[in-house]
Amino acid sequence: TRLWLEWNGLAGLGAEARLSRLCRWVLDAERAGLPYGLRLPGREIPPGQGAPHRHRCLEALALFTP
Repeated sequence: TRLWLEWNGLAGLGAEARLSRLCRWVLDAERAGLPYGLRLPGREIPPGQGAPHRHRCLEALALFTP
């Protein structure tokens, strides 16, 4: 099962709330051992897992400016 964590799936939340939720989901998916991808406006990280993938996703969230 591949999981997509998507900015656009959180319509109705503010930018900080979306970033916080996506960060939580990255950590939860990693802990559960599920492959996951991240979709942000203008950026897509294909599904993967493991420490380098988690770091790449968290870095993308930390540096993202809506």
